[in-house]
Amino acid sequence: MSTVSAKHVQDVASQQRPSAVQIDELATVLEQQYQQSAGQARYQAYKGKMWLSYAQNERSEGSLTSAGLEAWQHAKAISEGLQQHQALSLITPILSVSQVMRRDLWQQIEYLKQSGAIDKAPESLAHAEVILVWAAAEYCELGWRHANEHFHAAEQALYRAIEVSEIKPVPMNGVMKQLPSMADINGQGCHGVNAEFWPMNKAVELNATHKVQNVVHFASNSAELSLASQAVLDRLLSVLQKYPQIDVTLLGYTDSRASQTYNLKLAQRRIQSVQQYLSMHGIDLKRIQSEARGAQDLQFDSKPQIAHAKSRRVVLQLNDAGQIQIEPQWQDLQVESEQQKVKVN
Repeated sequence: MSTVSAKHVQDVASQQRPSAVQIDELATVLEQQYQQSAGQARYQAYKGKMWLSYAQNERSEGSLTSAGLEAWQHAKAISEGLQQHQALSLITPILSVSQVMRRDLWQQIEYLKQSGAIDKAPESLAHAEVILVWAAAEYCELGWRHANEHFHAAEQALYRAIEVSEIKPVPMNGVMKQLPSMADINGQGCHGVNAEFWPMNKAVELNATHKVQNVVHFASNSAELSLASQAVLDRLLSVLQKYPQIDVTLLGYTDSRASQTYNLKLAQRRIQSVQQYLSMHGIDLKRIQSEARGAQDLQFDSKPQIAHAKSRRVVLQLNDAGQIQIEPQWQDLQVESEQQKVKVN
């Protein structure tokens, strides 16, 4: 998210206000999208419903302010993105006439996002985020007395997300000291946020060391991802989703058997399986390059069957990954004699 300029605020404020009919129509569409979706799409659809409820609330009290119009635009953009099957950002925008408050709650929200709560408790998580934005906007316009109820509602929604997802909250002792200050995030306050520090933990995490596993393995003569391989990709996906500046190159390999022509085609099919999985989970294809290498860079082991299993792989090479550390993993090996996962020393 970029810092919102004064011109942007004027542009938003000058846009035609939606009619009651348009708001009702969008509410119907978002409800349908919510009912028909799962996982991240369900989370996004519910977030769209929450943004729209913000706009509906303002309209019921008179007319849309620039904040209410931004909320309407966010809801509309989410609905259109879902309709076009776009990869929607997981970053919740801050209104241009507001600021970030309750850093402790935002930190818990980001932790839950990264830990799988989007799939397990999408409604409560989306509810907490938008209500927290709403609370800060109420504070900026009307002060603490009007904002307290919304902050309390955000806390309750966050507690529900923790309860439903069964994910333990991150201990806050010491964490707050690592986050950017309110002055860094908000600047002069109530005028949007500094993109350099939003989401809050972006600056901290980009300088931290992360460990990821970037290899998935395949059965003999197969390009099908096993459940164990999908679990490896799921962990890597959280990093790719968190850091959109990281691109990935898929390198496809086979074992030494069969002709190189056949092996190159097999390696390409394996690449396509991984690429499709990443794309289905929101990674833009523009971030993905690939190269089929076939029977090159063969892996070794004292047991030939395991050496073959290690060689049948796709390596996800991360570009511009900073201090991210790459770790090998063998948990998803598929050895021909057993056709099941084996432990490799």
